[in-house]
Amino acid sequence: MRKLGLLTRPLGDTIAFLPPLIATKEEIKQIIVIIKEGIQTVMEEMNHEE
Repeated sequence: MRKLGLLTRPLGDTIAFLPPLIATKEEIKQIIVIIKEGIQTVMEEMNHEE
């Protein structure tokens, strides 16, 4: 997710992120897109390793 522009912090099975309190709906939507893309990328990489 960092490569996609979003700083996150893994906490066990939780992904923590701290958007600014003034984030717009569009910015929150973009955060969700980045998280989704990051998870999909990791899952694809894990599937290729098997």
